[in-house]
Amino acid sequence: MSLLGIAWRNIRQRLLTSLLTSLSLALGVALVVATLVTGGLVQKAFESGSGLGYNMIVGAKGSPLQLVLNSVYFISKPIENIPWTVYQAFLPAIARLDGIDGQFAASTQTAVPICMGDYFRGFRVVGTNAAMFDRLTRGDGQPFIFMSGANLRDSDFFDGVLGATVAAQTGLKVGDPFAPTHGADDGKVHDPFTVKGILARTDTPIDRGVFVNMEGFYLQDGHAKPVDSVENGEHTTLENAVDPAAASPVPRYDHDSGHEPLPEAQREVTAVLLTTASLPGLPAELTAMGLRTAINEGRDAQAALPIAEIRQLLDLFVRPLELLLLFVTALVVLVSAIGILVSMVGSSLERSRDVAIMRALGARRFHVLTTVLIEAVLLAVGGGVTGWVLGHLLVGGVGSWITTNAGVSASVFSASPVEALLVPFLIVLAIVAALLPAIAAYRTDVAKWLQGPG
Repeated sequence: MSLLGIAWRNIRQRLLTSLLTSLSLALGVALVVATLVTGGLVQKAFESGSGLGYNMIVGAKGSPLQLVLNSVYFISKPIENIPWTVYQAFLPAIARLDGIDGQFAASTQTAVPICMGDYFRGFRVVGTNAAMFDRLTRGDGQPFIFMSGANLRDSDFFDGVLGATVAAQTGLKVGDPFAPTHGADDGKVHDPFTVKGILARTDTPIDRGVFVNMEGFYLQDGHAKPVDSVENGEHTTLENAVDPAAASPVPRYDHDSGHEPLPEAQREVTAVLLTTASLPGLPAELTAMGLRTAINEGRDAQAALPIAEIRQLLDLFVRPLELLLLFVTALVVLVSAIGILVSMVGSSLERSRDVAIMRALGARRFHVLTTVLIEAVLLAVGGGVTGWVLGHLLVGGVGSWITTNAGVSASVFSASPVEALLVPFLIVLAIVAALLPAIAAYRTDVAKWLQGPG
């Protein structure tokens, strides 16, 4: 019989002990796999926000991280709104009634306003315009693709576009009406919008967004800036920004709904998504840094770089938490390895007579030692493979929840590159754990165990 066959026979002779040892190891490996995969998915969820076609966000003064979490990932609450004139400062002459470039127009390639404050069945409602999906991208420069329908039109005040996750969770289709609620799911119900298009999945936070025409958003109760505040001159503008009367053109009338647009003096935006332009002789990154400095030195708004804030978030919170979880699960695997050691030491007395017989039949000490090590490796490989499968089944079981709440696809086939090191690591760990009983078997006294009673 080969050494592998002998090792397998030893495992079958102690089947219950072997199964329990492998099971403890499998549970530890399952935790490691689940931690690695979910940690990678969380990191992917945050990094997905860095490829949405803009490299700067302008919003109210406050925490830049909160501005990014709210504007990019649709989590957390908006800091405050900023005046409409802040948005105007990024518009070129062709988009303005006065035909004059805004203060920062030369440094801006695309400026997309967003307004927040409403919800629909737990999803964030975002008021914006058609440029959101015409001018921005879903990552890697790829344009947005509509699974059905088309982009909203600025002239249709009550158009809406749904992200893929929203459409899947709510069952809404093109042409269906939906009514957002103010401030929370149990807030006041607003006028209905109509689904104009449904986006294909992007694996970004866009999948969890409900996007409506900002003209219709402004017309909802509680969304207009109070007239008293406007009359008292409480609105602010960026330094050297244009006169509020010379604002960018907006649709003058929605023929389908019969609504007039909200006066520009009563408009505010939550944030502006910017793609900076490359000035002659300067790289885009340098333009972005200069624009950011100019905005932040003012009193009315702040500029945040999403990639920088995302990296800071990952470095400060996500990666340390992932390392802590890995440390805990590594301890579980270590305890399982100790279980292999205890199991094999406990059975060393039982195997002493078998070892003596093997030696008497001509087996060398090296063969005995190798058989014990092979047995430990079989237990490790069996437990490791089982744990790997269990870990992926665990991720697959919560995959739909991760997809809904994190905006990234998660399934049984989601994987982490580090997983490739698990089985080799377990084999080494098993060999180390089995060295003591293997050496004990190596030194077995043949004469002692073969002599008869008396």
